[in-house]
Amino acid sequence: MIVDVHTHLSTSEQWGPQFSQAIELTYPPDVLDINVTPERHWEAEKTADRVIVFGINSIAMEMCTPNDHIAAYVGQHPEKLIGFMSIDPNQPDALDEIDRSVNDLGLRGIKMSPVYQHYHPNDPKAGRVHARAQELGLPILTHAAYQGMANTPMELASPLLYDPVAREFPDLRIILAHIGLPWFADAMVVARKHPNVFTDVSGLESKPWWLYQALAMLSEFGAIENVLFGSDLPFSTVDGTINTLRNINAVTEGTGLPKIPSEEIEGIIHRDSLSLLGLE
Repeated sequence: MIVDVHTHLSTSEQWGPQFSQAIELTYPPDVLDINVTPERHWEAEKTADRVIVFGINSIAMEMCTPNDHIAAYVGQHPEKLIGFMSIDPNQPDALDEIDRSVNDLGLRGIKMSPVYQHYHPNDPKAGRVHARAQELGLPILTHAAYQGMANTPMELASPLLYDPVAREFPDLRIILAHIGLPWFADAMVVARKHPNVFTDVSGLESKPWWLYQALAMLSEFGAIENVLFGSDLPFSTVDGTINTLRNINAVTEGTGLPKIPSEEIEGIIHRDSLSLLGLE
């Protein structure tokens, strides 16, 4: 089974003007289209057996994908899709929105991002979200990695900021997205230390050298089983990510660098992520 734990469902308008303009300045429209409709998402995820899908809501970045839209899409394909809500800790009704999204919408996890939402993971505002998530058994997927927009607070992106979170909330399942790019070692030690902290390979399809370095460290440190499969649609694809993983050792050809064992690569691709995240 292939479980894609990291996919976005947001239109260009829902990504917000700041993010959309940054993408337009960085990528030609034929290279990256961030307008992900339900139809496009469903077609792109054909290879995956189960898929976690979410939007991003951020007051600071003017991002808004209503959690109702995620729930409506998941309701069309409940046998395959698992919906996560997006909660901005800065919103006054954050806890009410969590309860509504669980009880009324049937969403089963939370997408968060200190970088996009401009909060510190150890701020009390975030702590109340973490506490409610732990209470309700909701896993959290958080952006704990580089983001290139000039007005994003990079000091809030460090995966190490989640060590105290995991200590305070030991039963909270946390996914550190993108293996903490480029702070792979930091993401690795947090995931290695805490049994309920994981990483995912999302967004690294086009960065095989970076991905190789991350996986080599994780393999050597005995933390490869904490790595989940994720694509980061629309920024990467399921098939492209699988192809990059299966060809990851090509970057070491002609060198003395260690190879990533094929069984470890296949383990990532076919990880039973739903069991690990309590989403069976």
